[in-house]
This record gives sequence, C-alpha cells and structure tokens, in this order.
Amino acid sequence: MSLILGIVAGIIGWIVVVVGVSAAIRFLAPDLSAALLAHTTATAMAERLAISFAGSLFGGWLAATAGRSRRAALITGIVMLAIFVPYHLFGHDAMGPIWTSFPMWYHVTFFVSLPLLAILGGRIARR
Repeated sequence: MSLILGIVAGIIGWIVVVVGVSAAIRFLAPDLSAALLAHTTATAMAERLAISFAGSLFGGWLAATAGRSRRAALITGIVMLAIFVPYHLFGHDAMGPIWTSFPMWYHVTFFVSLPLLAILGGRIARR
C-alpha cells in the first residue's frame, strides 16, 4: 500500500512543482513567461526542461519518502514516461501536434529525464 501511495505522491509532487514554478514565473518574471509561451525558442525549451527536471527530482524524492522505497521513485518515473510519450506523440497544443512542434533532442531529453531524475530524487531521499 505504501508503494502505491508513494507513486501517487510522486506524480502529484511533479505536477505541483511544474504548475507552481510555472505560475511563479508568470507572476514574478513576465518576460520569461512570454518566452515560455513562444514554445520553440531555445529559452522556452530550456526553461520547460529545467522546470520538469525540478519536478522529477522532487517527485522521485517524495515517492521514495512516502513509499518508503526507492522502487517507488523508479515506478513514478516510468509512469510519468508512460503518460507523456503518448501525449507528445499524439497530443496537440496551441502550436499543433507536439511531436512536430519541438526538435527531437527536446523530446529525448524530456523522456530520458523523467525516470532518471526520479530515481536520483529517490536516492537523495533514502540517504
């Protein structure tokens, strides 16, 4: 039961960080917020990746802490990957299909970072 609780906590933690940091940027740094809305500029892509990296680290840490297991962090990262791969392949945003709106390196970096940084967050929690 604690494993499932940890996974759910990790996913919610990722969402809270990503939404919270994005909202803070919109409020505190409107120029950066405008860059985020541009989607495909180097600044926007780096900013989105950095926010996701922070969310993945925190989500992995929270999963391992709440789930009392590093395995919870690993599974959280895999679940996040399973959620976002179809979204990137088949989802649409204001610019159209996500897969074609961003360069391949962006997708690969995002996908690889989800489980790896969740695992790192889990390792940090278990020290």
